[in-house]
Amino acid sequence: MSHYKYIKFPEMVKLLKDYGRGLVKLGLKPNQQDKLHIFASTSHRWMLTFLASATQNIPIVTAYDTLGESGLTHSMIQTESNAVFTDNVLLDQLVKPLEKAKDIRFVIHGDKIDSSDKRMQGKFYSNAVKAKEEILKVRPDIKFMSMDEIIELGKENKDIPLQSAKPEDLACIMYTSGSSGEPKGVVLSNANILGGVGGVSSNVPRKVVSSKDRVIGFLPLAHIFELTFELVCFWWGSCIGYANVKTLTDTSCRNCDSDMVEFKPTVMVGVAAVWESVRKGVLAKVKQLPPLTQKLFWAAYKMKSTMTHYHIPFASAFDIIFKKVRAATGGHLRYTMNGGSPISSDAQIFISTLIAPMLLGYGLTETCANTTVCEPDKFEYHVAGTLTGAVTAKLVDVEEAGYFASNNQGEIWIKGTCVTKEYFKNEKETAEAFTPDGWFKTGDICEWTSNGALKIIDRKKNLVKTLNGEYIALEKLESVYRSNPIVLNLCVYADSTKVKPIAIVIPNEGHFREFVAETNIYSQSELKTKDLSHFCDDKRVARAVQKSLVKTGQAQGLKGIELLQAVVLLDTEWTPQNGFVTSAQKLQRRKILESCKDKVDAAYSDSP
Repeated sequence: MSHYKYIKFPEMVKLLKDYGRGLVKLGLKPNQQDKLHIFASTSHRWMLTFLASATQNIPIVTAYDTLGESGLTHSMIQTESNAVFTDNVLLDQLVKPLEKAKDIRFVIHGDKIDSSDKRMQGKFYSNAVKAKEEILKVRPDIKFMSMDEIIELGKENKDIPLQSAKPEDLACIMYTSGSSGEPKGVVLSNANILGGVGGVSSNVPRKVVSSKDRVIGFLPLAHIFELTFELVCFWWGSCIGYANVKTLTDTSCRNCDSDMVEFKPTVMVGVAAVWESVRKGVLAKVKQLPPLTQKLFWAAYKMKSTMTHYHIPFASAFDIIFKKVRAATGGHLRYTMNGGSPISSDAQIFISTLIAPMLLGYGLTETCANTTVCEPDKFEYHVAGTLTGAVTAKLVDVEEAGYFASNNQGEIWIKGTCVTKEYFKNEKETAEAFTPDGWFKTGDICEWTSNGALKIIDRKKNLVKTLNGEYIALEKLESVYRSNPIVLNLCVYADSTKVKPIAIVIPNEGHFREFVAETNIYSQSELKTKDLSHFCDDKRVARAVQKSLVKTGQAQGLKGIELLQAVVLLDTEWTPQNGFVTSAQKLQRRKILESCKDKVDAAYSDSP
């Protein structure tokens, strides 16, 4: 891997203006006339394209690079997009969508298609050439150009004026993958995005993320959490370094430093799956230490976490013991943030104690990532913070589930500058989600704590009524059970005709094999020769895993009906590529259940 390259803000502003002029010279019409679709993975090119388009008041349409052919085609056709920006490696995924999306006239690719490009043993070049040829077979009218070529085009046409935008002008249509059906396009105006940036800044002062800070970006920019946070960082004058999930940490790098070690970030935002992976990686290394060193480590951990919880000063004195753990993240992290999905208490405390305080927040695409943010000087565990300056919120009764606003619990409704007014060309969904007087019905069950902070309970649609009439919150249970080292990922499922839920589990293979060995079900020779699928199919192993997860649940205070009745073990990891999770690592519950419904039914029938 090459080292990071840097660009100063004045240089970037100049580049953005040239890029914007180049887009117009290419043939895109400014001032809300045309739309530019971004179908690419997170990189500096993604953000530059987003900002350059704004200099010409050209709205952006975003879609996850893992949205799938049907979702991508839908977003292109529905918005009548006129150009698409993509990565060279994703060109082959445009062939079929472009055959149907007739309004697209231009394809902008991130890198030049150059025969001297020897990446991937020359396949980076040859695959792009082949994909381009396939696209031209079905759409010979499409014009191709690289980002750098468009910037050069802009430099040659300085006479093209920059365009102003009105607050109510369309800035972005952001497609969310959803859990079923076609993705919805969330309409965000310039006022919405500025409200989002300003709202977060009302809670998190510039001293937290300043011009001296380095922020590492790797989450999908097509997700509102990452996009809003990066825009906030630019406003604060921070430096952003882009990373790849595959090279983010040392565990995935060979013979070179990871992106985190190389860039040395001071601030990092992530999702629960990332933080759980970090936590389990640290636990594995601690387990390899001599017994005395392990005792010292855990004694220091307990002391620091207790002091932090009770706001006792000098808790940082123990950081010298955790120096090697911090070094794996670059050694300079001051704050971490979690968003997108709930994280277990264990993981938040673990990351906060060993690496840096983890601030939680809550927001949605429809609210431009705004609702609440935990303020650093009011840091506490397990809460999502206080309302940002851009929103007003209220709790509404959910009678069937026993949540009442009079008890400071209920579904949270939001309105404010940052809140969208509609889903693009989708009157039905808009009418269902918004009240006539402008309240957005989030579908999230929350509660206010005694000090005015918000605590997330679960999604309304993820509340399941069990046989005995009580409701259980699926995401809450998943955040707890996911903290068990055996688990790589899991999906909790509750049948309304049963008393308790079960879990569909993807094992973390290294920890899982150690766990199986400790059960003494298999001999040492069998442990070495049997593959993962064999252990996953063994009912004895499944029962042992269920018992381990129940202990995890009991340790974190789950009620009896929240403890697992059974477990289904699967050996195929859920990824955005195979469609079992979104790019933001949210579970596609329906698809997961359909893939193993027979095993789920059998697990229920075989368990007591």
